[in-house]
Formats: sequence, C-alpha cells, structure tokens
Amino acid sequence: MPNWGERMSKRAISTTVVAVIIIAILIVAAFAVFLATRPPAAPGAKVGLIIATGGLGDKSFNDISYAGAIRAKEELGVQLDYVEPKAIAEYEGFQRDFAKTGQYEIIICVGFDQADALTKVAGEYPDQKFAIVDMSVDKSNVASLLFKANEGSFLVGVAAGMKTATGKVGFVGGMDIPLIRDFFKGYEAGVKWANSTVTVVDPVFVGGWADPTKGKELALGLIDLGVDAIFVAAGKSGLGALEAAHERGVTGFGVDACQCYLYPEIVVSMTKRVDVAVFETIKAALEDKFEGGIHTGGLKETWVGCCRLPEEEEFWETTFGFEHPSLASAVTDKIVEARDKIVSGEIIVPSAF
Repeated sequence: MPNWGERMSKRAISTTVVAVIIIAILIVAAFAVFLATRPPAAPGAKVGLIIATGGLGDKSFNDISYAGAIRAKEELGVQLDYVEPKAIAEYEGFQRDFAKTGQYEIIICVGFDQADALTKVAGEYPDQKFAIVDMSVDKSNVASLLFKANEGSFLVGVAAGMKTATGKVGFVGGMDIPLIRDFFKGYEAGVKWANSTVTVVDPVFVGGWADPTKGKELALGLIDLGVDAIFVAAGKSGLGALEAAHERGVTGFGVDACQCYLYPEIVVSMTKRVDVAVFETIKAALEDKFEGGIHTGGLKETWVGCCRLPEEEEFWETTFGFEHPSLASAVTDKIVEARDKIVSGEIIVPSAF
C-alpha cells in the first residue's frame, strides 16, 4: 500500500488538475461573454464609384477602373457603392447623391465627360474628396488622374510596325477628341520608329463608346483598304472592331486592360492602369494623404504600359486565365527597348495635348 505521504502527493496533484480545469473553463466562458457582448467592428470607409456611360462589361476602360475599386474593397476593407449612368446628363445627379450623404471618404468619377458636372458638384461640397479619371477639374478637393496614353500606345505601334505584312496599319477610336487622338499619336509614332516604310492610315472614329456594331463596320472598312493590323481605343465599341480583326484574320491590338484573351489574333494590348491609379487614390484618402490637383503617370510611373512587357505578362495571364499567343522575340525585345528609351527620355513621344 502507498504510504501517507504518497496519498497526500496524489491528492495534491488531483486538486491541482481540477483547479487548472476550472480556471480554463472560466477563461473560455469569459471569452465567450466578451465575444457575445462586444460592439460590432466599425464598418469600413465608404467609397463611391461612378462608371462612365459605356458601362461595365467593356473589357477595357470601365472594367479596369472597377477592378481598382474592387482591389480597395478586398485589400483595404472599404465598402464600395457604384452606379452605371446611361447618359452624360445623369452624372451630376449621381455625383450629388453620393456627396450629400456625407458618408463617402472619396467619390471616384470615371471618364473625361464627368468634368462639367463635377466642377459644379465639387464646388457645392468643398469638404468632400473626389477624383476624376482622364480629365482635370480645377478644384482643391478633386484629384485629377491623367495618363500618358501616347507612351503606352507607342509600344503597340512598335509591334504593329514590325508585324504588318501589307505595310498598312489602322486605328479605330471611340470619339474624335484629344484624349483618343493621344492614343493615335503615340501609336503612329511607334509604328514609324519601328518601320519607317509602313503607312498609317487615317484614324476612324465610332462617335461613341457603346456601339460595337459601328466599331466592327469601321474595322472591316480598314481591312478592305489593305490594313492588316488595327489598334482599337473605343471602349465597348472597340469590341466590335476586335471581332472584325478576328473574323478577317488580321492582327488586333487591345487597349486599357489586356484584351489578348479575347481572340488569338489580338497579340498585344496597350495597358492603361487605371486600376492602379484608382487604388492608390483611395488608399491615399484613407491614410489622410489625399491631395487635390493634377496627378499624371506614364511608363515611368507604371500608369501605362503594355501587356507583353516582362513585368506585366504574367499578371495579365493570371488575371484572365490564358496564355498569350506566341510573339517573335525580336518584337518583344523592340518593345522593351522602346519602353526603356521613353523612360530615360531618349525617345520623346508626340502627344495630342
């Protein structure tokens, strides 16, 4: 039999175990009460997004703008509210509806044609932070996000100049305005830099952002003229032009987001990283680092680029779940060379502004 000392030792151990179990139960119970009674976590800051009239689903400008806001929602925890106006006349009402609540950390207005409305509404709500994409608004509470589209388009022009077999390349734009002419100017300069013998046919314009039927008609007209490479900067209208390139088997070039996943004939896309600019602007607003005024980015700032640049290619393939069609190394090397020379200042790309 165990002696008295051994029995006391076992009793002490048993008492200690019971005490530990009781303490553990009390801790768990107290934590459960804390979880049940604590106030709910403060909701994330609210961000308003007003899409341009072409709407989502353009696989281009609006979609890439929206992607930047979605990234802010996922990474920064913001609450995102967005609207898709059908007409320019609706912009002012949506801007005011967001602003008058006083609940939004920042309101992002996508598209140059929101400028007139925003000039008025930003003046009415001087304490509300706004941002506008692709146009400047002279208000201290508005961040104007501008892109050197000519620089990214130059890289597409390099590819067009090197790939054309007929010696004729073309361009389909959404509207005949300086903003879209800037794409064309850079594209034309890139073509000539890569191959001075190529003819760049006069650009054609749809007259709107949501008419793919007209975009297709214009592209077919260019192809009938002997054009075998077409750069498209026309929002949702451009989807029709890219479809025409696919159907006729000529080379197409996408815009804003990588559109090379749409058809095998689309081998290069100019990337306008509105997603990066929108995300950075929202982040700045949340961190009390918002600054009104003009913010401009080009190749150096990575606000524009090309999906075939080494630092971008994998990102776009992962994003859209595809593999780029093959492109001769001579073309990709020339694109990188052009990018480097633009960033260093050796090449100055002409602009429509």
